[in-house]
Amino acid sequence: MLNNNCTKLAIIHFQPLEYYPPVCNLINTLGDSFSSVKVFSCSNVAQRDSFTPDRPANIFIHKFPFTKIGESRGFRLLKYIFFNLFTLLRLLFFRPNKLLYFESSSAWPAYVYLRFFNSKCQLFIHYHEYESPKDYLQMMTTVRFYHDLEKKWLYSNAKWISQTNADRIQFFHEDHPNLMKNQLRIMPNYPPKSWLYKSLSVKKRNIGSLKLIYVGSLSFQSTYLKEVCEWVENQGGRVLFDIFAYNVYTDVKDYLNEREKGYIRYFEKGIEYQDQPPLLSQYDVGLVLYKAHNQNFTYNAPNKLFEYLACDLDVWYPDVLKGPVPYQTVDTFPKVLPMNCEDMEAFDYGEAIDRTGLSYKPSTYFCEDVYAELLKEISES
Repeated sequence: MLNNNCTKLAIIHFQPLEYYPPVCNLINTLGDSFSSVKVFSCSNVAQRDSFTPDRPANIFIHKFPFTKIGESRGFRLLKYIFFNLFTLLRLLFFRPNKLLYFESSSAWPAYVYLRFFNSKCQLFIHYHEYESPKDYLQMMTTVRFYHDLEKKWLYSNAKWISQTNADRIQFFHEDHPNLMKNQLRIMPNYPPKSWLYKSLSVKKRNIGSLKLIYVGSLSFQSTYLKEVCEWVENQGGRVLFDIFAYNVYTDVKDYLNEREKGYIRYFEKGIEYQDQPPLLSQYDVGLVLYKAHNQNFTYNAPNKLFEYLACDLDVWYPDVLKGPVPYQTVDTFPKVLPMNCEDMEAFDYGEAIDRTGLSYKPSTYFCEDVYAELLKEISES
């Protein structure tokens, strides 16, 4: 075993940390497990609260300028180059013996550092999303180049490569059949145990209107927003729907601002991740609204599914999604149920919320348990 007091861990996450709560949860889980941790990422440009580790004594976060919508391709490329070169330089000074990077967009500094400067450094890779070979063909030239480095060298030299669920890791293995099964892992996106936000007694459903909530990004192309909003309005006040969203297109924002305010409320400033448990606990049902418009979304069990459950909300998801199916629950509560979003009028929400004869089963999906396996692997020599 490697003495953790000698373990220097580097984490490369090109996308702003604040946009990806699972990586923030991982950093918070690290605590004082390692002698020194350096995180390389970009500053968020969405006016989100800047992430600060819970126990920052040995964790140092280096942030670089992030690309913005409307910037020229040349300026965006300069920012990519700046991130890669300065991250590499900091790696050379830091000399980590363990390195974890997220997504192909973070691969280049890891490749150069391990290939040419420290081949003994152990490599760990995680993907928030599954990207098929066809998906990569639609990406920027730089990301396609980074992915080529992964296929040619990084994958074969990685100790750990993870996706968020069993379906995604199976697809990934089919894309890269030369990889060994013991390299491939599953690391779901669960919330921390602090999300168990309950009173001393099991929360009972509010008397009166059924209260629904959706937290996340929205578009007409990728979510069943219109279908659910129209259904809520047709219930005449028996169902209320609150929406908290940061990433919203202008047409979606205009649509939501035109809805009947008594039934549907849109909070365009969203809500910070750490503030969500006390908010979510005020609702009855949390919604997942993604359409199955590609393989990644179809087989997605999103963060919100587990965050809603941690706060004792029932979860309704579109029946075209395959990712939530393993978590479907009908004989205990909170329930996880499919709904036909293309025929919402046929959805019997009275039956969906009925808990007659059901027993309470609190959520068991928490990130500390998931990340314990990763930290154990990082700690091993």
